[in-house]
Amino acid sequence: MRLFTNRSFPAGFFGCMIGFVFSLFTLTARAQDDCSKTLQEARNQYDLGIIDEIPKMLARCMQEGFTRSQKIEAYKLMILAYLFDDDQFDAEKTMTDFLKKYPEYEIMPNDPVEFIHLFESYRTTSEFSIGFNVGLNLTNPRIIEPHSMLDTARAEFSNSTLSGYQFGLGAGRYISERMMVNFELLLAQQRYSFTDKDTFTKLDGNKLDESYTFEENLKKISLPITIIYEINNGKLLYFIRAGASVNYILSATGLPSGINNKQPMTGEKTNMKEYRNALFFNAIAGFGMHYKIPKGYVSVDLRYNYGFNNLVKPDTRYDNTYLYSQYKYLDDDFSLHTFSLSVGYYVSFYNPKKTK
Repeated sequence: MRLFTNRSFPAGFFGCMIGFVFSLFTLTARAQDDCSKTLQEARNQYDLGIIDEIPKMLARCMQEGFTRSQKIEAYKLMILAYLFDDDQFDAEKTMTDFLKKYPEYEIMPNDPVEFIHLFESYRTTSEFSIGFNVGLNLTNPRIIEPHSMLDTARAEFSNSTLSGYQFGLGAGRYISERMMVNFELLLAQQRYSFTDKDTFTKLDGNKLDESYTFEENLKKISLPITIIYEINNGKLLYFIRAGASVNYILSATGLPSGINNKQPMTGEKTNMKEYRNALFFNAIAGFGMHYKIPKGYVSVDLRYNYGFNNLVKPDTRYDNTYLYSQYKYLDDDFSLHTFSLSVGYYVSFYNPKKTK
């Protein structure tokens, strides 16, 4: 049995392939050249007012032969030809095909008014968008009613803002030309702390300083529902946002620490979930921007979340004997206020329809 050698097969094979690719390139270039001439002839006929044959002339090049810009021009010529021929049905059908092919087309200054009028009778915004976002947050507890094991008439009470993060999925749907309803599912971490300080003089005349801090780390699932209103038109859109969210606590842990008579103290992490209400609610206000990219947009979003309800279960306030006996910590009644900054990427889906 005779075998092909490694020296003869590649040379012939690659020679055939090169010839095939060259022939294909030549045919493609010739077809594009022919279609360019066809488009130029269609322009000339349109300028002369001879419009009857324009759609048929251009039809054979609509699948192959035109570049992107040439195809857009061809669609416009066909639409205008139908409009001037009082063929509203085919004009609208061709406009629908055009917008399905180029859903993000924006009106050009030199577009004929007849084309613009028909274009603006269609819904050209995306039907819905889906994507994801990630970001950072700063959480500050709002004290509703303070509680402490220290002398409240003399002690100082403060709380600190700490950083966290959030990430998740989002979906938006336009309900009018500039207004969108937005649904999100987020996983977030929020951190914050409480500090109680007291200084008093003992019977022997010496001063005693006490300072106790309790830092809490809370993880939650959040479901924000908001309305976005876009302020302007164009590639870069500014918007304002308003809405609300419901939040479910997944976990909450606290770390106590302190200084007692100049002696530092650090405690153990404590599970605080059983002392917290599982659900809490926020009002949301914010602003941001959408930067349009092909088939979607990138978003930058700044929000303020105002906490409504108390996170603490009042009837469990004294249940954690470790915290109030060792670190003189009692839960204040508090809600959470949060600033968040997120960046997101969304893919848009279009379904152009005539609305007027």
